[in-house]
Amino acid sequence: MADLVSAAKSGSKRDTLEALRDKIAASIQDCESGRDVAALSKRLMEVMNEIDSLPKQKKDSPLAKARRNGT
Repeated sequence: MADLVSAAKSGSKRDTLEALRDKIAASIQDCESGRDVAALSKRLMEVMNEIDSLPKQKKDSPLAKARRNGT
């Protein structure tokens, strides 16, 4: 799971949304409040729909990822 703050700082909308999706899903899994699960589930579906609406991107090679991240 990507770190949400790092993903947001990267400037990549897709990476940020995917990190947010993962964070929301983890929150749902750990949640005991039915009301909170409902709200988080709704938000999760919204984030997933937004990810689906983004243009498809080619998978980066490990080298391309390293160059983008400056490592």
